[in-house]
Amino acid sequence: MKNQLSLISLLFAANTLFSQPLFTYGTKSVNKKDFIIAFSKNPPTKEDRRKALDEYLGLYINYKLKVQAGYDEELNKQPSFMEEGRNFRRQIADNIINEEVGIKKFTDEAFERSEKDIHAAQIFIEIKTAGDTASAYKQISAAYKALQEGKPFGEVAAIYSSDASAKRTKGDIGFITAFTLSYAFENEIYKLKPGTYSKPYKSSIGYHIFKNLGERPALGKRKIAQLRLATPKGFSKDERNEYSILADSIYDLLQKGEPFEKAVQQFSNDYKTAANGGVVGDVSVGDYDTDFEKEVFALKNVGDISKPFATNFGYHIIKLLEKKPAPSSINDANAYAEVKQTVEKEERLATSKKNALENRWLVVTKYKPEMYNQAAFKAYTDSNIMHQITNGIKQISDTTLLFSFEKKKIYAADWAVYIAAKLAKMLPDYSANLKEFVNTSCAQYYTDNLELYSKAMQDQCKEFDEANVLFAAMDKHVWGKSSSDPDELKAFYEKNKAKYQWKESVSGILVNCKTKEAAIELASRIKLAPQDWRKIVDSYGANVNVDSSRYELSQLPLKQHIENKEGFESTPEKNANDEGYSFIYVVQSHPLKEQRSFEDAKGAATNDYQQKLEEDWLATLKKKYPVKVNDAVWKTIQ
Repeated sequence: MKNQLSLISLLFAANTLFSQPLFTYGTKSVNKKDFIIAFSKNPPTKEDRRKALDEYLGLYINYKLKVQAGYDEELNKQPSFMEEGRNFRRQIADNIINEEVGIKKFTDEAFERSEKDIHAAQIFIEIKTAGDTASAYKQISAAYKALQEGKPFGEVAAIYSSDASAKRTKGDIGFITAFTLSYAFENEIYKLKPGTYSKPYKSSIGYHIFKNLGERPALGKRKIAQLRLATPKGFSKDERNEYSILADSIYDLLQKGEPFEKAVQQFSNDYKTAANGGVVGDVSVGDYDTDFEKEVFALKNVGDISKPFATNFGYHIIKLLEKKPAPSSINDANAYAEVKQTVEKEERLATSKKNALENRWLVVTKYKPEMYNQAAFKAYTDSNIMHQITNGIKQISDTTLLFSFEKKKIYAADWAVYIAAKLAKMLPDYSANLKEFVNTSCAQYYTDNLELYSKAMQDQCKEFDEANVLFAAMDKHVWGKSSSDPDELKAFYEKNKAKYQWKESVSGILVNCKTKEAAIELASRIKLAPQDWRKIVDSYGANVNVDSSRYELSQLPLKQHIENKEGFESTPEKNANDEGYSFIYVVQSHPLKEQRSFEDAKGAATNDYQQKLEEDWLATLKKKYPVKVNDAVWKTIQ
């Protein structure tokens, strides 16, 4: 008991210390936790962490002072600032909500599942629209009992399945992978080990028993083009035979070298693909008819063309354009991003959002339904649907309050706008439409006010706003000030003129070429006719970059010794940061130290002047917002 009390005391003391102010500036404070979070975003490159912490503390204090000055000067209330803030919030809200409802879990799961294909089968008993669940349940129970008695799955599927195709195929669905079927079905199948079947599963359309017939490493995707001779319903046997003969003739042409795209243009009657060379796009496992899929994945090499084959949709000849292997490592950023993109558009995430809405969002947004006359509301709704005048309806009008959230009220007029926009998709029961309207309104309100409910949103918006305020404050007090008063900058240069000196330097033509061969050739041509260097360089187009200026020898991006004499040309050498080659041709020699003119020194003088303005501004801020560091807390940060 004594040990437990000691541990509790230590934890309490640690938490107290963690929340104590690390430093104060004016009436504001920063605690240890916030400082450590900020420091962790900019990890030190130096081995001396203590030194890095000391340096960062000074920088962080200065940052806080500048930001506070910006807020006190109301720079955050500028229209451009507020518009940028709104745009940023709109851009990140969906991502934060996706994280909240588990997109990482869904993406990781889908990525893992996409590494294998499962050969699946099912027994399916449809629940008729009338809702005779008892009869369907009796059938699926009988099928399950037959399986438990040892009867073959295919035989049971053929006997009990209400779906004609399932009877014909003995329940064989073919291979599936992540996203092939609905998420609910996918979950049931991926739970199964090879050779096992599920218990009866009830969906919105019927009862199912799934079986895992076997597994294989995922085949990935194939990008294909096809030449299709579509056979409409009602085609006679003779007509199909004519198409079969034509397909064989086309295949013979292709074997003799006829371009596939040309053959597609001439013969294909598939209106979806004929105009673009027959390109279908990416084909995944389970996307198409099993017979079609087998032919696609049978092609081994890019450029291979299949023999003609028949499906229920006609005769096909396909060409393999690209093989896209299945993702093999969750660390593959591109593959992971592709899976995540699919999850974002898919039902599993939408279902998770709906669950979050019903179980949390309606509560935290303080959704409150109002009382109103239901009969009058139905009449108001019907009148709006029929575009009739609603003024005569008693007990309800456009200003009738339907429901509210914490900071927003929803009126009948909002409902009228909603139903007018979705007339074609109205549900038969108006109360179901109203529930959907409530959910839509709640989702929109929650998204628009996410900062009230999400710590992640609060943190990101605070960081964005502070960065914008800092930029505006620096522009006002430093950057803009240095550029708005050229006389002050000139005076600063004159006062510090001795600092701006040319060291040993050359005026020259610095040339960067994409290849060694081009650099050698160009150097030779410039050496022969330096007066024509612009014309010579222009003839190489974008393959050459050139800069004509004065350079201090110590600043040249060349390793070799540069002779400080007119007419000297360096040997082309490989760049340190890319595959290009560079050289310099010296036009004029400057061997002695010289005073830089104002124009020559303007860049360096501007930087120094801005640094002085910033230092002076910070000195003023430290008087306005006195800084005091809590040494006791500071010593605990290691």
